[in-house]
Amino acid sequence: MRTLLRNFRRINISSFRTYIPYAIGEIVLVVVGILIALEVNNYNDLQKQNAQEERVLLSLHYEIENNIKTLDRSIKEKQKIVDINKYLLSYTGPQAEWKSPSNIDSLMYYIAVSGWIYVPDDGVLNEIIHSGRLSIISDESIKMEIVSLPQLLSLIREEDRLYRDDLHQYFLPFLSKHYTLRNPTKYRSLHEYSESDLGQTKFLVEPNKLLANQEFENILSIQAIWIKFSLDMCRNQRLKFEALQKLIEQKYPDVNFRKLHQDINRGFWGSW
Repeated sequence: MRTLLRNFRRINISSFRTYIPYAIGEIVLVVVGILIALEVNNYNDLQKQNAQEERVLLSLHYEIENNIKTLDRSIKEKQKIVDINKYLLSYTGPQAEWKSPSNIDSLMYYIAVSGWIYVPDDGVLNEIIHSGRLSIISDESIKMEIVSLPQLLSLIREEDRLYRDDLHQYFLPFLSKHYTLRNPTKYRSLHEYSESDLGQTKFLVEPNKLLANQEFENILSIQAIWIKFSLDMCRNQRLKFEALQKLIEQKYPDVNFRKLHQDINRGFWGSW
């Protein structure tokens, strides 16, 4: 009996030793299979994230392009207001006399309706920042530029808001007492299908008296200072927009951005 048990043990131990390499081999194969599956899954996730990142950044590039166009118009209008302010200031004084070849009413429109504000298109930017999409952007330089955008945009909005408050609470009430707001409306229409001409006033208009008013000179000065602040911020904003666009273009050198913007305008997003 004891001999049989010893022989049985010898057989089991021998069989176990023979099985060990096969068992280890199966375990290794299982582990390798799991690792490969994880690697494939991670690769697929990374590809999806890269595709999502590309779509977001190209959309942002398009949004910035539109914002630059709007910003350029705002800068142009604000600069024109500052230039007209300076021109009118060259005629103010105690013995003021309007001898300019320009019609003063055509210039006064810019003084009376000069609350030109910049309203950015920031739908994509807000989605990136507030929906957690910022985390999918791998390029730290691009990420930092995106994060810094809202602060300057907010400052521009606030500066324009404060100026418009002064325009409606101080500038316009003064002009309504000392000049006509009706005559200048014939010289400019802000919208293609909206005529702003309200005709000519029947009241006496005295440009020399207005130019000799020190309060009017102060209004022109304050207005020019406010708008210069806004102009500086708008120009800085434009530089930031261009810097971010350049980073995106460097990240995707094979993208034809001109064609991309045309395709987006037509509502076609392609396969990217």
